[in-house]
Amino acid sequence: MTGPSGYPPIIRRYWYSIDWEVTDLWTLDLPVRTLPIDRLLWHLDVPVWPDAEGNPYCVTPREVMSDPVLHEGEHKRVMVADTSFPLEVIDREGRLMILDGIHRLTRLWSDGAGTVDIRLVPPDAVRWILP
Repeated sequence: MTGPSGYPPIIRRYWYSIDWEVTDLWTLDLPVRTLPIDRLLWHLDVPVWPDAEGNPYCVTPREVMSDPVLHEGEHKRVMVADTSFPLEVIDREGRLMILDGIHRLTRLWSDGAGTVDIRLVPPDAVRWILP
């Protein structure tokens, strides 16, 4: 795959329609809210991580957790994720989308958590990209 046009439709629709700098998000003074983890579990079926050959957007968090040997690198990142930090999310077409924290979400889900702490990023904190 070369460039966003070859990426899965869900990646193009959600992640490549906006641009953000994660360190800028961290500096925002936003309240932390607790939500049922179910609101964010759709991320577990999105191919957000590269495959063993380094091809981007090929492996889902659910696949990593179901075969930790095959996906050793990402599995290790999930297992060391510091879940004490809230996830940075934005409302995208009525759906909460993670901007920072997919490894933390996956770890919380794997650990059986029923809730997750989030910070809701306002729309003006990102740059919107027209299709």
